[in-house]
Amino acid sequence: MNRVVLIDGENLNRGLRNLIGSLENPAARNTLQSYNYRGLINEILGDKEKAQVLYFGARLRKYDLDEELLKQSNEAISLQAKLVNDLQKQGINFIKVGYLRAREGKPCPECGHKKAFLTEKGVDVGLAVRMVTEASSETEIVLFSADTDLLPAVKTTIKLGSKVIFVGYEYQPTLALSKAASLTRLVTAPMAKKYLANQLKLDEGEVIDKGEK
Repeated sequence: MNRVVLIDGENLNRGLRNLIGSLENPAARNTLQSYNYRGLINEILGDKEKAQVLYFGARLRKYDLDEELLKQSNEAISLQAKLVNDLQKQGINFIKVGYLRAREGKPCPECGHKKAFLTEKGVDVGLAVRMVTEASSETEIVLFSADTDLLPAVKTTIKLGSKVIFVGYEYQPTLALSKAASLTRLVTAPMAKKYLANQLKLDEGEVIDKGEK
C-alpha cells in the first residue's frame, strides 16, 4: 500500500509551538529551525515505512504597505527559505499553495491603532484537493492538521477507499476529525520537544553551556 503524508504547515507549526511552550505563551517561530520532522513522523506512525511526505505552505511575497508589514513579510520569506532547505534534507517536499494576506488586527485599547498582520489563505484548500486526488483503495493518507475545514475532504477520501490517519495535538484532539478518520494519533508535548535541534544535540552527547556547573 502507498502512504502519503500531508502536512498543513502553519497548523503543525502552531501546534508544535504550543506544545513546546504553552497555549498562553507559544514558543517562538525560530524555535523550529532544523526541526526533525521525519523523526516525529516515524514516531507517530510507529514504523519507518516509505512514504511520500508533502508539507504545504503559502506562496510568499513582500508587503510594503507599511514598515511593519514589510518587516513581517521579509521575516516570513527568510524563515520559509530556511524551512524549505531543512525539509529537502529530510526528503520532504514543500508544496506552495494559497497566499499570504495582510489583515487588520483589533484596535489598541489605548490609542485605537489597528496593527496589520499577515495570515495564510487557501493552503487548506490546496491540501484538501491533493488529499482527494491521492485517494484510492491502495493509498493510506496521513493528515497532520487539526483544521476542521478539512473534514469534508477526509470524509470524501475515505469514501474513495483510502484509510486516513488523523494526527492532532494532545491539547486539541479535534473530535470531528478524529471521529471521521480511520485512526487517530496525537502529538504530545514530550514528543514535540524530543525532535528540537537542541534536544537532538543533547541526545548525541554534546554539552550545551547553560551557565550551570
